[in-house]
Amino acid sequence: MIQNVNNKFQNTTPPYSELKGFSKEVLQFVNHYNFNNNNEIKDSFQKHFTSKRLIVYADVAFDKYRAIDHISGYGDMHILQYATPLDAFSAFTKYNKNPNIKLVVPDIVIELEKTHSSDTSKLSLHRAEIQHSWGYERIKTEEAFEYILKGKTLNDLPDVVVGIIDDGVEMGNDDFSNRLVAAYSFTEEPENPFTSSIGHGARVCSVLMENTLPNVKFISYKIFSASETTLSILHLAEMQAELDGVDFINSSYGMFAKFNSGISKPLHIASVGNVRSEQPQYPAACNGVISVTAINQSEKLYKNAAFGDWVKVAAPGENLKLPSTYADGDYVEFTGTSCAAPFVTSICAMIKTQHPNLNNEQIKQVLYDSCEITDIPVRYGIVNMFNAVSYLDNVTQPEVAEQIVDFTLPKTEPALV
Repeated sequence: MIQNVNNKFQNTTPPYSELKGFSKEVLQFVNHYNFNNNNEIKDSFQKHFTSKRLIVYADVAFDKYRAIDHISGYGDMHILQYATPLDAFSAFTKYNKNPNIKLVVPDIVIELEKTHSSDTSKLSLHRAEIQHSWGYERIKTEEAFEYILKGKTLNDLPDVVVGIIDDGVEMGNDDFSNRLVAAYSFTEEPENPFTSSIGHGARVCSVLMENTLPNVKFISYKIFSASETTLSILHLAEMQAELDGVDFINSSYGMFAKFNSGISKPLHIASVGNVRSEQPQYPAACNGVISVTAINQSEKLYKNAAFGDWVKVAAPGENLKLPSTYADGDYVEFTGTSCAAPFVTSICAMIKTQHPNLNNEQIKQVLYDSCEITDIPVRYGIVNMFNAVSYLDNVTQPEVAEQIVDFTLPKTEPALV
């Protein structure tokens, strides 16, 4: 159960004892090899294989194949360190032939999506008294808030918790402390678990703050040192989010290399990437994840955004002016699918607020069925918060609403992973 911590400094490091084998030393070990020893093979056909570490999923004992170090952790996840990328590649090929190994993947590097901004040094969190972004108006956030609060007060609303896996959530002020439940660092900067290293997570958090009511709380999982992290660190943060029991996770990063998301219980929302291509990016393309692309104010696909049938929905994501806390009328800009994802996460959090008994699949169906159908090349359309929170009350066919509430889902998603 999450403890509501008003002072963010009271809960700034993960309770590693709960990770069943992982420790602070393990985290230091992972970081050391991530950023200091990932040498590339210079010859032979394995040149693409650059990692010296493997992530192996197995629930039985298995041969470590010359690993120089081995961590057995939460569930059936193991991290194996090898002396060279060639040794790691050799073990990788052997594990792929072992029927007792559920999955083996190299510990790949993951990069944050590029953002387009003015002055990051002035970026902090949203202030409600400052003018809202065009995205707030486009998805009809104000109308949705009024609908949810009709006949209610904020005290009547259920608690909803969003996990933000990013580079931190703010740039150095205390205005956010009443909504930040906890801040964890999985990087080499444990003393600054909440500070956004390059302003990316702060922008994500600003969108979430603007488009959710105060019943929605946040937990920050800082996994990026500057703009990079690795899959092993991402999975460690995902494990912690599972243990914390968050309702939703926002992921505004990704890459073309295919990997499985480690998230099973929270509903996962992820940006599809800022490469104009139909090729799936991960974790957005993982099964069960709500994949989000970006549109501009002209209702067109953002020029650099990914698209295709694997992309579920579109949301505002170009030239979003986010209010700074440093001065009235001061703004920073946010552009990209990284910006679009938190709009959708906000909508999901508000659906959960309006209908707290809905499960993840029901929330997804409400989100998808309430989208505006357009010619944007995505599966369901453009998201609309007001349509989503009022959907079950206003659907023209009562049996449809009854089906959703009764856990019967007429629509299914193809398994991409």
